[in-house]
Amino acid sequence: MEQVLGQKKHWIYRAVSLLSFNGGFVNMVTFISFLHNPVGYVTGTLTFAADAFADGNFSLFYDMLLALLFFLGGAILSGLLTPKDSFERGNNYNLVIALEIFCLLSGGFGLRSGVDSAKYFLAAAMGVQNALSSHYGRSIIRTTHMTGTMTDFGILIAKKIGGQKIDNWRLVINTLLLVSFFWGGVVAVFLYKWFDYDALLFSVVLCFLMLKFQWTRRFLYFLLQKYPQLNFIKFGR
Repeated sequence: MEQVLGQKKHWIYRAVSLLSFNGGFVNMVTFISFLHNPVGYVTGTLTFAADAFADGNFSLFYDMLLALLFFLGGAILSGLLTPKDSFERGNNYNLVIALEIFCLLSGGFGLRSGVDSAKYFLAAAMGVQNALSSHYGRSIIRTTHMTGTMTDFGILIAKKIGGQKIDNWRLVINTLLLVSFFWGGVVAVFLYKWFDYDALLFSVVLCFLMLKFQWTRRFLYFLLQKYPQLNFIKFGR
């Protein structure tokens, strides 16, 4: 796997786990609060929009349409900031995560203050995050919905059963994505019951952890390049 993009696999494992946990967390908050549909689940949002349009409920239709457009806008901004079609270090992730933090804070504090339209910022946050991970090797990584992940998981298991050779790291990544997303949702249920929309601050904390992780690694790389004598420093193994 390290030959694919030249990076340590445990760095990828930690990154996808945090991102997927956060995706499950935000999706659950929106599911059990105002939207009753995971904001990162575009398939569900499109289904709601189609149903509302057919029933003549144009208020709900426009609501779902705006959620889709904000998700799309978040993905576009994320794609502009991370033009490389791969999941690797130094790909402007700090800027993208900072953008997600802004969207989460805008959505959380807006909803807490009774500004209903602030919910669209949460859709934008999920669009930003989902476009963030992109590809790793031959795997497409998505961290705000799990339909594709479960499909890939099933295909990999089928190949394994059929005796075909597969990369075990792909099984690990898909497992981490699914498990982390699940536990993100579980934690969100309890925190939302206790703190209402303030629970979204937990998601912001997760993003700050990812930011700190990025900056720490960049600083270590800088040190190693400037001072080769420090090559005893090991990380990401």
